[in-house]
Amino acid sequence: MIPRGIAKRYATALFNAALNADVAREIYEETIAFRQLLTDNSSLKSFLLSPQIPTTDKKHLITASFKGRATELFIRFLLLLIDKKRFPFVEEITEGYGYLYERHEGILEVRAITAVPLDDALKQKTIQKMEQETGKKIRLAEEVDPEIIGGMILVMEDKIIDGSIRFRMEKLVRELDEIRV
Repeated sequence: MIPRGIAKRYATALFNAALNADVAREIYEETIAFRQLLTDNSSLKSFLLSPQIPTTDKKHLITASFKGRATELFIRFLLLLIDKKRFPFVEEITEGYGYLYERHEGILEVRAITAVPLDDALKQKTIQKMEQETGKKIRLAEEVDPEIIGGMILVMEDKIIDGSIRFRMEKLVRELDEIRV
């Protein structure tokens, strides 16, 4: 996801600091793990987002929980978000960091929307084809949507390739509507 607004400023600041400290890869992995931790642990997320919990308690929890388990830069960044009352944006910021890191590393996320889950052979073939087309390393994100009936829709940054059966059927209906009888 391309970061916007507050998330963009904080994600960019974290990314630049990580590059300067030569810990960009470590921070990338930590942002992924932290987002997953918040997803898996709703009580932790509620605690960190609650306006009733004192800032000092939140900062103590972050420091005690992550000291020795995360880079000092990432811990300081989380503490800064708490101090500046920007913690509600943490997931968007960490996603934005991931986007900036992957872009820096030449990795492009392509979302593949299919009616049924892709098998491994088709995943690999799709990745290889997209890498040839773009000249970048592809990270395939899968999404299942039975409404497309069949085929595949590929979404990458600002480009959509719609090869779904639903799209083809809608196109055929439009063409038939245009035929004068």
